[in-house]
Amino acid sequence: MKQVYQTKLGLEALTPTALVEKGRTLVDKCTGNANVTLPPTLLTDLGAACDALENANIAVRDNGGRQDTLIRDARVGDVEEQVRALAGYVQAQCDDDPEKIVSTGFEVRRRPSKLGVLHAPGNLRAGRGKLPGEVKLRWDGVYGRLMYAVFITAGDPKVEEGWKLLVQTSKNSHIATELASDTAYFFRVQAIGTAGGGQLSDDATAKAA
Repeated sequence: MKQVYQTKLGLEALTPTALVEKGRTLVDKCTGNANVTLPPTLLTDLGAACDALENANIAVRDNGGRQDTLIRDARVGDVEEQVRALAGYVQAQCDDDPEKIVSTGFEVRRRPSKLGVLHAPGNLRAGRGKLPGEVKLRWDGVYGRLMYAVFITAGDPKVEEGWKLLVQTSKNSHIATELASDTAYFFRVQAIGTAGGGQLSDDATAKAA
């Protein structure tokens, strides 16, 4: 059975303080790393989330109130979401190369690839958003996925060169923003697993609000 290397999140049992340190280590290791090509704001967003969590940790330490703790827990979720997004890019671009994965600051684990190539996400729906320039997307979950890659085009969906990666997310929904109002866009989704990118979903289209 084929063995593959998987990016290990390493979020289990981390204290909020340790999570800040992990997030900042990932930012340092991935900045200028030739092994991964990342969206321009991904590392900036992760760094900002770490800063916000650090401030929340200080508030809990100094005050210890219930509201401070709730805010801290929300900031923990923000950092974890950013780490998962980064891990999706690393997995997709460094799969089966443990040295490349480690170079990004993540750990690796080796396990049998029992699932193989993942099937296409089903029932992709696209609808007009509430705010100008928004389109709401939702699709059925795929078992075994690490992340989902969402692709977009405003041109002919049959022209493959026109498709661009919009976002990677661990959720099976997304709100596309900053689109041209009253313009029709096409979308498709791909599940990413331990064996890399899976099959592409059927296209869905909607006009941005």
